[in-house]
Amino acid sequence: MGNLLPLASALGLGVLAGARLYATVLALGLLIRFQWMSLPEGWQHAAVLADTRVLLAAGLACAIEFIADKIAWVDSAWDSIHTFIRPIGAALLASSLFSNVDPVYQVLLFLLAGGVAFTEHSAKAATRLAVNHSPEPFSNIAVSLAEDVFVVGGLYLLVKHPWVMAGIALVVLVLTVWLTPKIYRSLHAEATAFGALLRSWFGEVRQPQLSPEEKRWLEENCPGQQPRRLFSVIATRDLKGLRNIGGTLCLIGQETVFFGRKWGRLVARQTKSVRAVEAVEGLMLDEIVLVGADGTRQRFDLLAGQLESVREEIRRRPEPLPAAGASEAGSQ
Repeated sequence: MGNLLPLASALGLGVLAGARLYATVLALGLLIRFQWMSLPEGWQHAAVLADTRVLLAAGLACAIEFIADKIAWVDSAWDSIHTFIRPIGAALLASSLFSNVDPVYQVLLFLLAGGVAFTEHSAKAATRLAVNHSPEPFSNIAVSLAEDVFVVGGLYLLVKHPWVMAGIALVVLVLTVWLTPKIYRSLHAEATAFGALLRSWFGEVRQPQLSPEEKRWLEENCPGQQPRRLFSVIATRDLKGLRNIGGTLCLIGQETVFFGRKWGRLVARQTKSVRAVEAVEGLMLDEIVLVGADGTRQRFDLLAGQLESVREEIRRRPEPLPAAGASEAGSQ
């Protein structure tokens, strides 16, 4: 059982570093520096974490992360930057903490901690991306504070009860595997949004283009009509089953068509009788809202750099249709 203890510690370490890398490094360094708790056997080899320079750097990064993680969309941008930093940091932590074990076992722990950290980071980033769509800021702050409490409690368990922390890590892994498709779509949407934001800062905005398959769909379902405007968007929960799927929104007369791909197959959602278009400015993602003739609202996340085009569409849009009901049809 003693030989398996580092394995349990690596599992717990991966989960904590995947959620809060800098807080984990800072807390472990302080524990070693001031000996607040008796550490597991072998952890004394991680004395480098108690070095003043490491503590100062970790403390500064931890303070920045604490603030950034409480601001909607800033937290998602921060997570995007740390997609590879957290797993690598967790692997390095495992390497330093378990430097006294057999080299082969050490490599195993190194890979295990890094893999678990990447999994936890992915789940965290996907969760925060979903929470960021909430119209009020309190849910974002509440989730962030809950993560802070989890890391503090997890560090105590990691040191005093590593097998309990390992059990929690396994539960997190199972849940993450179960949610993998949604997590992948969320991370892809986050990366797409962050990339569009960076390009917009340098004045580069990619104009969406319809594929031949999408053009054929329009010819068959909207004969004789050509898209007036195209926008690069990400579907929200308003499009059931397509949340966080990126695609192209086509404006055709008083109708709109959203094209995306799910499991590699083209998905088209057509909305008729759109009487108004609205724009909402955001930090990392803007928003375009389609208002139906019956007052229903359909939201899409708008990639950066296109907000002015939406506002121009609003200014030039024809007179709204009379309220006669709205219908939605889907083709897949």
